[in-house]
Amino acid sequence: MASLEEAYSYEYDDIIDAELAYDLYWAGVISGKSSFECPSEFCVAKVTCVNMDAEKQDMQQSPHFRSYNHSSECDASIGKKPKVSAGSKYELSASKVAKSDQESDTFNLHRPLNQFTKKKKGERDKGKKRAIHSRRPNVQGEHELQSGSNYYAVRSLVTKFIRYKKDEMLSEHYVNISGKDISYRELFKGVFNQPLEALPKEERIYWGVAYINHIPDKNTYRIVFKNEMQQGSNYIRPSFFISEEQIEAYPVNNLVTKRLAKISESKDKRAFIFLYSKPHGQGPNFINFDLDSLDYLEIRYLDLFDELKKPTKLAIQQR
Repeated sequence: MASLEEAYSYEYDDIIDAELAYDLYWAGVISGKSSFECPSEFCVAKVTCVNMDAEKQDMQQSPHFRSYNHSSECDASIGKKPKVSAGSKYELSASKVAKSDQESDTFNLHRPLNQFTKKKKGERDKGKKRAIHSRRPNVQGEHELQSGSNYYAVRSLVTKFIRYKKDEMLSEHYVNISGKDISYRELFKGVFNQPLEALPKEERIYWGVAYINHIPDKNTYRIVFKNEMQQGSNYIRPSFFISEEQIEAYPVNNLVTKRLAKISESKDKRAFIFLYSKPHGQGPNFINFDLDSLDYLEIRYLDLFDELKKPTKLAIQQR
């Protein structure tokens, strides 16, 4: 079995990573978990996108590609030594690597135009396949720098945050946002009694338990955090709104509507909320967040409480 960071999608007619495949599936652009092929121009191995059809909340692993029977000429699978000649700039990467490091993940604040446009049915463009030069190891001295992941939605960062939190490695992993690196520890801010003036001026991913209420006459959902923030001498529970119009316009709205409806109709009405934004005072009695894109929001059920309590094998080994 070989590991791939990217695969060629028959339905989308392009080379994509597993996270984009996940979004395209939930947006209804692609539908087949096994409608992928090795991206190398030297290989036609069939590829499956594992967990493409599962909700993030229910995953043991993030979406990823699984493939078998690559050709001997394939240069795409991770961990396979690339074909190099003497004097090549890749010569060192084909030799024994002493240490492996991780590059920062990237959180893109805006998606490319027409990313969710369905491709016309017809013969595939074989010219889209190419040699995988971009996936060759980036070697500096004896260090092989493994490429970070490229994300367009907070939900993918939340999955990484949960993993690193359980591994007790939030400070060791970074995200690049608009050209600046920030650790997962600094990026994620729990909502808990902070004075507004003490919080960063830049956006962060604020998270915590919140109540979700549907307001039918205003076609809106109101989300109110359980814990407070401080504005002056007042302690206020911060909140934000999601309009049904905003939900309808979101290409991956299946991921949002199901949870909003289920939680708002429940007796408890609580969920874990993760929101990329920054809080601001709205008069003396309100603290609000702005939700600029539903890509900036992730909703998780309360069983995340139990998940966060479970240390990983790595965390246990490091203690």
